[in-house]
Amino acid sequence: MRFIRAPDEAPLRVDFGGGWLDVPRFARSGAYIVNCTISPTVSLREWGYERNAGLGGSAAWALLNGKDCFVSESDLGVGWQDPAVITETGLCVWRSGPRPGLEVKRNGDFLRGRMALYWSGKQHSTPDVVNRTRDYAGIAWAGALARDGVWAGNIEQIAAGVRASYAVQRAEGMDPLPGDSLAAEVAGCRPLAWKYCGGGFGGYALYLFGEPANRDAACRLPGFRVIEPYVAVQR
Repeated sequence: MRFIRAPDEAPLRVDFGGGWLDVPRFARSGAYIVNCTISPTVSLREWGYERNAGLGGSAAWALLNGKDCFVSESDLGVGWQDPAVITETGLCVWRSGPRPGLEVKRNGDFLRGRMALYWSGKQHSTPDVVNRTRDYAGIAWAGALARDGVWAGNIEQIAAGVRASYAVQRAEGMDPLPGDSLAAEVAGCRPLAWKYCGGGFGGYALYLFGEPANRDAACRLPGFRVIEPYVAVQR
């Protein structure tokens, strides 16, 4: 029965701001988590991404196996944002709290042609870093900036949230990511913003670009790949 109920495919996700505020013990009233499901999607037979990479893969794997992905993530001691957005799909703003509270959902079309992933070269484990010391006020500020960008449909505003998220990640001790140097490698491909996905300290990083041509130029470099926003078709 589990496999009968399970979907044939599922999206993974990228997060823009507010990460960790979905973990109930870190939740803050009036704060937000902003994330977006992505394509290509994954299935039990085809998984075209690195594993343990910060894209919500454990929640997607549980869903594809017909399990309750909210329970599986709770058992890992992490938050609810991955199962929430992977089952909802789209570009979403969630209210921080003990349970998911969806504030707004968009199809994310204004992000099309403007997102890429960069593989850092090593896997990561979110449960291993969940209890590290970090700047939760800074995380909440990044989530608020990204939330305003979703409401406005403005990638520049979302990029401000991503930059604020990356500043918190660097202060937490994560290695620097290639950013300004990209423009030196390929003319015109300087990104608007970049950050580690999920818990960071490895895995994938998200990059936002102002124009599709810039994104496509960056994705000709080693380690970069194209992703697009994904929203499930309502039946």
